[in-house]
Amino acid sequence: MYRIGLFAALLAPAPALACGGFFCNNSTPVDQSAERIVFEVDADAGTVDTHVQIFYTGTAEEFAWVVPTPAQPELFLSTDTLFNELSWRLEPQFSMVWHEEGRCDGGWGGSSEVALDSAASSTWSSSDGYGGVVVVDEKRVGPYDTVTLQADDEAALLDWLQEAGYDLPDTLDSALAPYVSFGAYFVALKLAKDEDVGDIAPLGMTYAGSRPMIPITLTSIAATPDMRLETYVFGKHRAVPDNYLHVQINEAAIDWFTGGSNYERAITLAADEAGGQAFATDYAGPTDRLKGALYTEGRYDTDALARQEDPISFMNEIMRQGFPADNVLLEVLQDVMPPPDGVDAQDFYNCVECYADLLEDYDFDSISAAAAIEERLVDPLRRAEALFDHAWVSRLTSSISPVEMTIDPMFVFNPDMGEVALEHQADLYIMCGLGGTYWNSLRRLELADGRLIYVPSEEWLAERGLTYAEFIEGLTSHYAKIIEDASESGEPTVLFDLYEAGDPDLDAWNASQEPGGAEEASAKGCGCSSTQSGAVGGLTLLALLVGARRRR
Repeated sequence: MYRIGLFAALLAPAPALACGGFFCNNSTPVDQSAERIVFEVDADAGTVDTHVQIFYTGTAEEFAWVVPTPAQPELFLSTDTLFNELSWRLEPQFSMVWHEEGRCDGGWGGSSEVALDSAASSTWSSSDGYGGVVVVDEKRVGPYDTVTLQADDEAALLDWLQEAGYDLPDTLDSALAPYVSFGAYFVALKLAKDEDVGDIAPLGMTYAGSRPMIPITLTSIAATPDMRLETYVFGKHRAVPDNYLHVQINEAAIDWFTGGSNYERAITLAADEAGGQAFATDYAGPTDRLKGALYTEGRYDTDALARQEDPISFMNEIMRQGFPADNVLLEVLQDVMPPPDGVDAQDFYNCVECYADLLEDYDFDSISAAAAIEERLVDPLRRAEALFDHAWVSRLTSSISPVEMTIDPMFVFNPDMGEVALEHQADLYIMCGLGGTYWNSLRRLELADGRLIYVPSEEWLAERGLTYAEFIEGLTSHYAKIIEDASESGEPTVLFDLYEAGDPDLDAWNASQEPGGAEEASAKGCGCSSTQSGAVGGLTLLALLVGARRRR
């Protein structure tokens, strides 16, 4: 089985509670559809560093991975911990502050005001090679045998890779063609003969350039519909898409009652509204919140590991230093300190002293073992931590389908565009009046931009079998509040503005809930029904829900 381009992520399983050991079994497979890539732009050195997370299921013999770069790359190992930390530390957060309006009797709730948190260069050099394929470099990088190639013919390149043992499809040459014509370099990976699938780790590449780019066109041959892209760009200013559009999400479409659980879906639909080639910015701002997340000087001491004389003291020293009990450490230990025959690896490393009687003639080299941990685990963490020395980090996400993968997205820095916060907050007012309850009272959700949504009572939603997400999706016409075209300087050009376009179904619903709104709406031909004492009219909303779904 092959992997094409940059893409798909492997998340280490979340640590299990009270697992009773250093390494914990996880019988539930990780469902991770995001494809993650990290860019670092060093303007002074004129280089781009790219960290790519690789996900693969299959046999070690079938693993093959190819990615084009605009200049000859230097390869290095990265770490899954970088991607995991970035993903959760820079995840947008949606929370509401609840207020009582009037006097609420009984029902759930209780507090009158409670904050609830829910959950490279753009110019490609031309090739001077003659006839077929040129091998630029070959080396072992961590668990991989790598080769860097150039070619003047895509069919010859594919033939070379297949004959060299890369399990790639015969149809790949058409996807390789644009990159061959640009004079790209191609990095190809295979697992070394002494490695298995569990040894797969993120790969890093450094090459000359100034504009990070994702070779998404090559990915299209193996991509799934609405494939999620999660991109992080470190540099001196905020990063923006240069040849893709930028969308700002309509917060009226967010499910605030579940902490924005539909946020990724909102990005997918907003990108579709922008033609399919667009990114949203989840965060843009200082890197301060990331510093020390991966590595601090002196955190790990591999010299102390090298001084240990036996597997028991070696493993005790690993635990004492607090090394992460992740797949990387587990695989390295199995390479340098394999368990005795017939002993489960996790059982062995969780309690090496329990198997002391099997270790009397055990051949163990602590110096080599410490060196392997330094190379495979500590060095990647140290290098990844250096990313946080940059002033800015931007997280840009999108969902894109193969049919839309016709242009490789490129990113530039814009010093004139401001920060984008992670924290989003709204105010929810329970309109109890005199004696209503949290269960049967109409609610008013006020967004940070001044807009509001009248939210039916919990009772009303329950009677109709609706969640809030279903209710708001039936009324929301747009998931993009703003669609804009950004560049290297100045404010972006606005192509669509929801404030000007309006959201007619939602506006009509809100009008029907205002005091006197039913009469005014009826006079305008809306046909809406008003509510009293927190009980919301239902026939009109159901018609709106059906109408909105039919439009989709």
